[in-house]
Amino acid sequence: MRYDEDDIPLDPSTLIRLGVISAVTLSPPRCRVRFGDPDADDGAIESPPIRWLALRAGATRRWSAPTVGEECVLLCPDGQIGNGVALAGLNNDNNPAPASTLAELIAFADGAILSYDPESHHLAAALPDGASATIKATTITLDAETVHVTGDITADGDMVAGGISLKGHRHGGVQAGGAVSGLAV
Repeated sequence: MRYDEDDIPLDPSTLIRLGVISAVTLSPPRCRVRFGDPDADDGAIESPPIRWLALRAGATRRWSAPTVGEECVLLCPDGQIGNGVALAGLNNDNNPAPASTLAELIAFADGAILSYDPESHHLAAALPDGASATIKATTITLDAETVHVTGDITADGDMVAGGISLKGHRHGGVQAGGAVSGLAV
């Protein structure tokens, strides 16, 4: 492919800029980026609403809106800010990295942390006080040698352990009335 001199922007610095997310709209997903030197004669410039990079946007999609104040790279095809795309996620003093480990980690503003450490083979979900979690599925299978619960377990339906129904099991050798059965064997 051959390019004419007219295809190359006069100032290549207009193609890639560093900026800060200044506004976010969730529907449609757009953000504004502020860039330039606010102390310079021409001052800081704010982009019109532009798209941000989503890690996946096909059959598999990821959603993680940028945060106001988050540093980003602004890519401007042909130097046109209105066609720009924000690549958010630059750590800095105001938004430092949440860890210094090989673990994959997502840290949320309320203190929740989801992480997987490939060195220790440990998956963790830590939620702040008052938080809740929901898993919705037809069937959930826990395949573990041990499951430890520190709180109560409640169920609307029956619970079955080792093929024995909690609701429907019976003990033999017990007389009806005020007697109490012994432990199941």
